[in-house]
Amino acid sequence: MSAEIVLEKVASLPSLSDNVKKILNICDDPNSSFSDLVEAIKTDPLITINILKAANAQEYGFKEDITDIAQAVVMFGMISIKGFVISNFIQSLEETDLSPYNLDANSFIHIVRKQNAFVANWYHQDKKILNTLFMLSHLMEIGKIILSNVVIETSSQKLFADHIKETKTLQEMTKMEKEIFDLSHEEVAAILMKKWGFSPKIYNPLQYISTPYQSPKQYRRETLILHVTKLIINAHNFDRKQNLTAAIAIVKKHRLRPESFVAAYKQLQKEAVPA
Repeated sequence: MSAEIVLEKVASLPSLSDNVKKILNICDDPNSSFSDLVEAIKTDPLITINILKAANAQEYGFKEDITDIAQAVVMFGMISIKGFVISNFIQSLEETDLSPYNLDANSFIHIVRKQNAFVANWYHQDKKILNTLFMLSHLMEIGKIILSNVVIETSSQKLFADHIKETKTLQEMTKMEKEIFDLSHEEVAAILMKKWGFSPKIYNPLQYISTPYQSPKQYRRETLILHVTKLIINAHNFDRKQNLTAAIAIVKKHRLRPESFVAAYKQLQKEAVPA
């Protein structure tokens, strides 16, 4: 199998829908209002439902039931909504069959929400970078949907399953994907974002999450934060103790808000304990 098959798959995906474009434009327009955004979201029942589901998900820890989309938009904020909308659109394009990765759709969504909430808790005091991080954390696993569909459509499930069995770390996952597709799932997500006209500050960090020290220096901090997040919370429960040690070392070395990181990690552990 080669990258050409994956690139053809990405090229075959349609452009962003008019309504998604409208929502994104509102989010990017400093003169737009929350009411403008709410009205645009209301025209798409699927986006509305998914944002409300997320708002009431335990990963975000909101203390009250949220039944009104306006309330959800206020609580998440405009930039955060962009991540939900893009993630939702990608999932609507392709069947979310992640069986090649030994995942089901609900588990996948749960992991993405946990990563997203962890980033929000960790960098909540740095609103400027948080806007970008919140968007990126929605997207860093999304390439797995495309690669899974390529595996299924090419009847390569057995080949992929044999490789998955031998994969024990995030690094091995990236190496395995590159051996099979010549691309990692993160690089696939970056290619898709570039196709849809997103800026380099979105697609550049995405493609280097597994190899953060190869990223351009202007995107290094974002890439390291996302890399750490993926070490702490990943879809495959790889060696948690080893990953935590590696994550802490990166946080300390690069001064990535270590105190806030510890607080976010403690919150994550608290949520993992059954009530």
